[in-house]
Amino acid sequence: MQKTTALAVTALTLALSALTAPAAHAADGWQWLPIANDPGWKPEASLALTGNRVGPGTGASGWGLDLNFNCGLVQTPDQRIRSHVNFTHTSQNGTSVNAFELSPRYTVPLGDGLSAGFGPSVGAFQVSTPGNDRTLLGLGAAAGMNYRAGMLYTGFDIRYHATTSRGGIDHDPLTFGAKVGINF
Repeated sequence: MQKTTALAVTALTLALSALTAPAAHAADGWQWLPIANDPGWKPEASLALTGNRVGPGTGASGWGLDLNFNCGLVQTPDQRIRSHVNFTHTSQNGTSVNAFELSPRYTVPLGDGLSAGFGPSVGAFQVSTPGNDRTLLGLGAAAGMNYRAGMLYTGFDIRYHATTSRGGIDHDPLTFGAKVGINF
């Protein structure tokens, strides 16, 4: 557990450093609450179905939804922060997990509709085992590659969360997800 927590803290520190580094170069161009203060702000939302593989140890497969949009709370001068909201359901050997994750990601365009993003993540994980249900909170990091062409949206993510332990349940998911959906 200590090794897992140390890994999560390191990943979160790196993600936060990456998000704050651009602020040192262009602090005056950052927007706070662009959803309310910028009449030109648009969500540019995407919605996708996801297929997920969760480890380590569990090897559970599942499905989910990924909704992402331009962040309305804080935005870089070049409009590169996108908020990802993920819902994931996995089930294996009598254990099921429903996960809700929120991840603001600094996104870098790579050309021709391709982009990469990374950032911190918070999550709530409802873990149900025979005779034992617990909700665990977690902190972590997320990264992904996305491709947008017209209405087509596709990509893949990797997300890690170090969670609390409660009532004998410990769940520190490393999630690999592939997604396909639409741009609005």
